[in-house]
Amino acid sequence: MSLQIQQSEHGSIKILQLIGRLDTETSPNFELAVYDLQEAGWTQYLVDLSQVTYVSSAGLRVLLALAKKVEGKGSMALSGLAGVVREVFEKSGFSRMFTSYPDISTALGAPAPSPNNKPLSSVGSSNDDVARLLGVNPAAARPAKANSTPARAQQAAPVGFFAKFLAIFGIGKK
Repeated sequence: MSLQIQQSEHGSIKILQLIGRLDTETSPNFELAVYDLQEAGWTQYLVDLSQVTYVSSAGLRVLLALAKKVEGKGSMALSGLAGVVREVFEKSGFSRMFTSYPDISTALGAPAPSPNNKPLSSVGSSNDDVARLLGVNPAAARPAKANSTPARAQQAAPVGFFAKFLAIFGIGKK
């Protein structure tokens, strides 16, 4: 089965609507499309999964790799998680790693989301905004101050969790 990738733009946000299966066979195509977008200078992404019927670990790996690449430089959020795809994200723990919206219009700010989920169009380039969009505690994303043990302890927790998933999916190994 194939994967179609429909692209659109909303200001500085690249919207990627995926249609089909995101699996071992199709995830390389998605990965190449994202690579081309990054080379073209895109740093803010909304990935709509409302028409995705299946996501494998290879698909999760590509989404995780994209989030890692934009971390600190841009933002990424998901929309349209439903059915089997939502179950995969919840059971794998990925639902806690990504900011997710019910649909594209909600993600773009209509209607106004809750204070914990800012619309993408209102997210600035500050580290706090990027951290919130990636679903990370903003305090944990800030660099630790010298002699600040609590900040370092907060910073280590998300990195360890993130590193565990990178190791599981073999990202970063050469």
